[in-house]
Amino acid sequence: MQRKLIRLTTLLTLTLVAAACSSTQTGSAPTTADEAPTPAATTQPRTTPSISAEKKAALLIDYLADNSRHLSRLTPGYIYERLHHREDSAAICDAFDRLLVAVVPDAHQHLIDELELDFIHDPDTSSLDLLNYELKVHFSTFPWEANDYPGGPEGANEQLADIMVDALDIVRPERRANRSRTAVIRRDVVTDEIWAYMLAQWTPVPGEPDWKLNRHAVDAYVRMREAAAADGVTLKIRSGHRDPAKAKRNAARRGNHFATASFSAHSLGLAIDFALPDPKSDRVFDITTSPMPYVVAMRYSPVHKWMHLRGERFGWYPFQHEPWHWEFNPPGFREVFFADYPGGAPDMEPVFE
Repeated sequence: MQRKLIRLTTLLTLTLVAAACSSTQTGSAPTTADEAPTPAATTQPRTTPSISAEKKAALLIDYLADNSRHLSRLTPGYIYERLHHREDSAAICDAFDRLLVAVVPDAHQHLIDELELDFIHDPDTSSLDLLNYELKVHFSTFPWEANDYPGGPEGANEQLADIMVDALDIVRPERRANRSRTAVIRRDVVTDEIWAYMLAQWTPVPGEPDWKLNRHAVDAYVRMREAAAADGVTLKIRSGHRDPAKAKRNAARRGNHFATASFSAHSLGLAIDFALPDPKSDRVFDITTSPMPYVVAMRYSPVHKWMHLRGERFGWYPFQHEPWHWEFNPPGFREVFFADYPGGAPDMEPVFE
């Protein structure tokens, strides 16, 4: 806990320093919604017969940048800039023009959906773009060294890599299924009877019969896979269920608790490692923690970005150290998971992080 507090303090300091530096450099950051005029004393743009179309559009962009946080993790600055340069996307233009006619919730959500799809399929955006501008630039342009992934061979910038992960965790929080206060079950309370119960819950994944997941996770994954396909994104499992004994052997061999867990959410049937296509080539990223620049590049994959923006709707949460790894653990799932276990969910001591 103390180590994480130190990292969060460092993250705050880094944010303030980066912001101060950017304010002294001309042209170092795009114009943001905070720098633009805002509608006076209204919660939505006010139109009058005398207002020009350009002014009306500008006021609407200001409003959308300032009032879309409840609809998307896209940053206000990103929304502001993308709408000011919307001409290259017919879908965004159409959605924006529809909203110009009437600022209503359905039209607002439709425009945000189109902005998210544009973000997901843009090869030049990554999940780091969901951070504030200064942190996004810092982490995406930082000269990472090969061994900077935390926990493996010692790298010069492992602490900064941890800070990057903490920043992403604030934007898209983890809900680890096998550890922390959100755990479905932790290693210290597992018995042979619980193992037998968990393994009996494994169910083959329709369309991907080589893999199994917990029966609840299977249903959620299939619905999520269909939703992603409708958005032009292909979700494909590279690793699903994992035999507990094999997971323990893999962890002992790798020796990096960040990269390989001996008590894994894969062994619970609650984790997927996704195939991550590289949007800038025909390759699919290998699942590896080295070199670190390669791991950072994975965050540009449309699969990773789709999961960041839309996976939570289906109960899936990230492990921010690994762009490919996602876990099924929606709020309240522990009770659902153990609903058929004699006596219900076993007691666990509270964890303070």
